Amino acid sequence: MQVGILRIGTSGIVVPGTKETFPEEYRSGSRLHYYGSLFNTLEVNSSFYKVPLPATFEKWSQEVPDDFKFTVKLWRAITHKKKLPYDPEDITAFLRAADKIGDKKGCLLVQFPTSVKIELRREVKNILKQIHALNSAPGWRVCVEFRDINWYIGPVYELLDRYEASAVLHDMPGSKPPVSDEATRVVYLRFHGPEGNYRGGYSPEFLEGYAAMIKTWLARDKEVYVYFNNTVGSAFEDAQTLRKLVEESNP
Repeated sequence: MQVGILRIGTSGIVVPGTKETFPEEYRSGSRLHYYGSLFNTLEVNSSFYKVPLPATFEKWSQEVPDDFKFTVKLWRAITHKKKLPYDPEDITAFLRAADKIGDKKGCLLVQFPTSVKIELRREVKNILKQIHALNSAPGWRVCVEFRDINWYIGPVYELLDRYEASAVLHDMPGSKPPVSDEATRVVYLRFHGPEGNYRGGYSPEFLEGYAAMIKTWLARDKEVYVYFNNTVGSAFEDAQTLRKLVEESNP
């Protein structure tokens, strides 16, 4: 029996067909408006490349149902510069703009590339500390995706716990983290595609295995966010299939 909260969507807006093929009531609106009728969450990747205007975040929040949640990816100028020489004001400005999403806040995705090694733990701590201090209610669920496998050690998990953050569980080759029952309430799954370069579709057996794990997490009152980033492949179909598999196992 489902106890926790499950949110499944895609990384970026992925919907089948063109506007001409949408149901009639959605043809005059935005793709986001239609997407919101199909999924209950969206991972926004455009915010990684350029910080949207506050008015843009506010507009997005008005185009989706009341129970919809957005995950936004932190700007790359903060997370992807060599040795992380970020400007604290950039974090402040980003969160100030993103706060306009209001009660539709989901997760704040903080992704560090392979070039960010464990030796930069202090810099990562400073970023998480500032986010934690500025995270105004209703707050973001802060989730961190590491692309270097050496981050998955006890002291790092303790650091994440200290600032109420969760480690993203993803399947990027070479940096895939161990799947564990996290101490935090939020579980964040990110699927990048079985064929690499965000391509391919996941097998029924693969999705069934994760459906079983999700069922267990939900029974433990976890809040589970799942995003398919195989947008060159079968992201839409895989997200729909996984949701149905979990629903079937949670009558």
